[in-house]
Amino acid sequence: MDNDLIPFLAGVGFLILYLIFSAATEMGTKLPRKKSVEENSSSD
Repeated sequence: MDNDLIPFLAGVGFLILYLIFSAATEMGTKLPRKKSVEENSSSD
């Protein structure tokens, strides 16, 4: 059973990290921060 739980927990952990990363990216984009401004100006 442990062998079946390892890939499952890895997938769940990856999804959680992805959601947190995407949420943090949206927050950084909405909030006026120097880092986000530099990234946006570089993209433009």
